[in-house]
Amino acid sequence: MPSWFYSIAMKKLLLLLIVLFVSIHARAQNSELVLEKGVEAHKGMDAIYRQFSESYRTLDAVKVVNLYTETAAYLQPNDDLLQGRDKVRGIFAPFFEMVKKDGQTMTISFQIFQRQADTNLAYDVGIYTLRSYKDGKEINIGRGKFVVVAVKEKDGVWRFQVDGYSGLKPVKKT
Repeated sequence: MPSWFYSIAMKKLLLLLIVLFVSIHARAQNSELVLEKGVEAHKGMDAIYRQFSESYRTLDAVKVVNLYTETAAYLQPNDDLLQGRDKVRGIFAPFFEMVKKDGQTMTISFQIFQRQADTNLAYDVGIYTLRSYKDGKEINIGRGKFVVVAVKEKDGVWRFQVDGYSGLKPVKKT
């Protein structure tokens, strides 16, 4: 076979490998946010979830807190209504520090079942899945349901105004 044939074959193989890598990487990136049938993508809302997931991967409390408005309402189960970004910081900063201290890492993903969005206001209803890892092994999975209300602020950035959640019963392993 002529050498030009091998050159073309190698280029095609390289192109195929690049396409495969990009496809796998895109699928992995999108697994942190799944929009169920009938839920339309929303650039502002979807960006919040991507940044939220990144904050959990990096345990960056500052990044996650900045996803909330200055007057946000944070509704934890079995707790008082918390209002304001400072209160949100008071939840995430110690939590992420505890996870770091324990030598763990975390991921969070979201599945959106309902979404309504207007020009400056949107809400989502969904399920989150929180996974904890230690030494590269998954040690815990927690799931819960949530509802969030987001607003487009004057700077054009979408942020959570209301965030309420509660846990779901653990999935029984068979």
